[in-house]
Amino acid sequence: MKVDAGNRAMVLAHYYRAMVGRADVWRTRMDATSNWAIGATAAVVSFAVSNPSSPHYVVFISTILTGSFLFLEARRLTFYHLWQQRVLLLERGFIRSAVDPEAEEATAEESLEHVLAPHLGRTAPTMSMRKAAARRLRRIYLYLFAVQLLAWCIKLSGQPVPVESFAQFVARAETGSVPGGVVIGFVALVFVAVAATAARYGGIDRRPAAVDFVSH
Repeated sequence: MKVDAGNRAMVLAHYYRAMVGRADVWRTRMDATSNWAIGATAAVVSFAVSNPSSPHYVVFISTILTGSFLFLEARRLTFYHLWQQRVLLLERGFIRSAVDPEAEEATAEESLEHVLAPHLGRTAPTMSMRKAAARRLRRIYLYLFAVQLLAWCIKLSGQPVPVESFAQFVARAETGSVPGGVVIGFVALVFVAVAATAARYGGIDRRPAAVDFVSH
């Protein structure tokens, strides 16, 4: 069915409003998981540090919970990105031309119809889970993991009594039959890997919205 210019503008206006609404819903869902991760970290770390008799590996409960929230939030970010990019495309290809008649016209490859039309009717995210997780790491989760690591080190070094040497610190990290040196090395390796992932893949793409929309 052909749509004339007047009806086209009305359709795009309603579609824009719908995309803004969807983006707002997924943004709220992302905020919820961030709050859960912060609450879990605060609760577990507070319990571990305030109870000298509790084992040091209690802190890792918050790490497991935070990791679960991270992957849930990364999944939500992929959908938020999908709706957000459609909003940006509409602003760039439709609204900008309406408010600025002298704006430079987009090329055929950058036109709204060329970029947006093939994606209508699909809800498949255009951002990878790896990139989404890295972005959330850089935004908040890397700091939560750092707080948990610091709390774990405080737990090892100061409870139930302060350590007197680094060897004693390593010995306290022993978990079950796993030597303390192995536990410390594994924790350090995981944290470095997480930080490297955030640094390598967590950057924000500054390219135009139309290009960013189809490139992930």
